[in-house]
Amino acid sequence: MIPVLCNASLETRKSSLQVLIIGGGIGGLCLAQGLKKSGIKVAVYERDESADFRDQGYRITLKAEGSHALRDCLPEPLFQLCVATALKSATHMVFLDHQLKQKFIKPIPSLPDDSFFGVNRLTLREILLIGLEDIVHFGKTFERFEQLDDGKVCARFTDGTSATGDLLVGADGTNSVVRKQVIPDAEIDQIGSFIYGKTPLTSDTLAWVPDMLIDSFNRITGPVGVSMSVATCWKREAYASATAMFAPNRHLTVVPDYLAWMLDGPQTQLASTEEQGARVKGPMLHRLAQQMLKEWPPSLRRIVEEATVADTFLVNLHSSRPVKSWQTRNVTLLGDAIHTMSPGRGEGANTALRDAESLRQVLVEVVMLGKQLVQAKVQYEAAMLRYGFEAVANALEHPFAPTSNTRGRSRQRSPGGGVE
Repeated sequence: MIPVLCNASLETRKSSLQVLIIGGGIGGLCLAQGLKKSGIKVAVYERDESADFRDQGYRITLKAEGSHALRDCLPEPLFQLCVATALKSATHMVFLDHQLKQKFIKPIPSLPDDSFFGVNRLTLREILLIGLEDIVHFGKTFERFEQLDDGKVCARFTDGTSATGDLLVGADGTNSVVRKQVIPDAEIDQIGSFIYGKTPLTSDTLAWVPDMLIDSFNRITGPVGVSMSVATCWKREAYASATAMFAPNRHLTVVPDYLAWMLDGPQTQLASTEEQGARVKGPMLHRLAQQMLKEWPPSLRRIVEEATVADTFLVNLHSSRPVKSWQTRNVTLLGDAIHTMSPGRGEGANTALRDAESLRQVLVEVVMLGKQLVQAKVQYEAAMLRYGFEAVANALEHPFAPTSNTRGRSRQRSPGGGVE
């Protein structure tokens, strides 16, 4: 039975717990929304200079656990805004060779619109930032944490400032600085890379793109190990009407409809770009993508030829090796900071959102039921390490899937190395 607490006692518990989140990506912001919704004090520290500092990548696919976490953590109008601005779902699955001969095709059954849907990463992040203006602090590059004698933790930043709280959450992505201090021997493997691109989708485009690639979950396999996937990304509803209904006076960056395409091949073709890392620019990758498809039919080559050159980027695939629980009493990890994974099964963002929901739930028990913070942290980590590394293992079986869930792209960082 849940004990009945007087309002004064409950508010005291809420106000006495202070959570610091390092990293303002999808997982960290979802947790911040959930804690704010529960009345728990929270602050987010993000190294980007502003919400507009970096590009956010393209389509990601939310499944039941990811959408459930958003519904749990977000105010209802913001969750409904996510659903309204979602991308239309694929209607069929098709695998083809590079001459567009079908190897396999089947319809995809309709799924609940509010449980399974694609989202544009930029749009989702903008929605997650709504109402957090006084909570998210930009331009804060985390340097290290210090555990204090009174049981609190102090986060120190490269600009000389600091923040003190009861719990520090590392949500700072694959290259997590928090993880390096908590688990210095944690290992992450680079398992490959692929080129990701974006081609504007207009009525003219629809006239020449092969019909079987529209609204499909597809994979096209060509000679010498080159393969391609194309995802149709068009909105369910115009942003203006969606925000007018669910978030009046708020603005979302309008993202025109587009085709998101993924191209992978023998690593000998991508090796030079991997070595150059963050120095690789869109024009170079765009030329490489065209070269990889030079023997393919004109309609497939044209998808790449008409892509927005500057929006072509390299996605490096990483996979964390399992780790054991750590002893740091007031620091934990979330999302790619602990279990980064191949995007093949589209689980990365969903698992990060699940982390946010799980951590929020145990922290609510701290303030509502008087559970010890250390006990709550251990409970969260035990479950998170189990399901998180199960997802990592499953993703390794399918490192290159048709509708991969890409990382955010940074103008100053290599793709895959930013916070999520």
